[in-house]
Amino acid sequence: MINVLLLAVFILFLAMLIDIVSGEPPDSIHPVVFTGITISKFKPLFMKCKNRITGGCYFLFWIIAINTIPLLAVLYILYIFKNTILLILFIIIYAYFLKSTFSIKSMGKHINRIIGSMKKDDMIAARRYTSMVVRRNTTGMDSQHIASAAIETIAEGFVDGYLTPLFFYAFFGIAGAMVAKVINTMDSNIAYKDSNYYEFGRCTAIADSITNFLSSRMAPAIFSISAFFLRIKYIKKKIPNSTDSLNAGYSIGAISKILGIRLEKPGEYIVNPEGKEPGIKEIKRALHIYYLSSIISIFIFVIPVMLILYVLGIFIIL
Repeated sequence: MINVLLLAVFILFLAMLIDIVSGEPPDSIHPVVFTGITISKFKPLFMKCKNRITGGCYFLFWIIAINTIPLLAVLYILYIFKNTILLILFIIIYAYFLKSTFSIKSMGKHINRIIGSMKKDDMIAARRYTSMVVRRNTTGMDSQHIASAAIETIAEGFVDGYLTPLFFYAFFGIAGAMVAKVINTMDSNIAYKDSNYYEFGRCTAIADSITNFLSSRMAPAIFSISAFFLRIKYIKKKIPNSTDSLNAGYSIGAISKILGIRLEKPGEYIVNPEGKEPGIKEIKRALHIYYLSSIISIFIFVIPVMLILYVLGIFIIL
């Protein structure tokens, strides 16, 4: 009988190894890309609902269902037969889909392209690469605001692109990680405050705020531990949440405090206004914090939670 806790931990490290070695899979077989396709295909149907808020809620549940239930059914069938070959197939599929819910290498790839362009003083390329990771308008953006956008992306990306999926994996297995990722993907697609999506995307926006609520508040502590090991000295003062987001201000505020920098989204917020202007050095440091925090969070949170649930007899792998 295979110990389910050891199996879950092995799959977690296998998923991380897949990410570190190969990064993101091709779009043609990427689960998140498939989620995006289902969103675009079914969105017109649900937007026809007279009540946009209700239609948006139905839409959220439908996209979660078609992106998780078939996967869980396949994994369950492979798992229950206890056949060696089927178990190996179970592990491979499970790890592949778990990897799709978080990203380590891809963050470095995107951010390093911005750094590389800034080093060459190629601001056109730097703005273009920055536009790929943020929603804001990058036209005419100077180096300080590019650096700010990159660092904010790192801070927020750690929460919704890494810690939240693994937070839910610890408690609910692959189902939790997949649901968290689907919600985050939907938030990027329909949770806008314009007239077209404000009501339709409200349910998704609320779901995204709920799923990231605890992990966003854990991020500052994890960043602080990483800063300690990286020997980054910082002033231990509280940075108020000046962003318009319920959650984003915690990770952004923490990274700005640790690096002693001013982060700004023009026209919306300024975090740590007394801090120095960020540059290439600060982007690199933020990325190092991201990498180390990704490892630390596994050992101080994810595995301990899984162990506690296992001892209590309520651990879930599927």
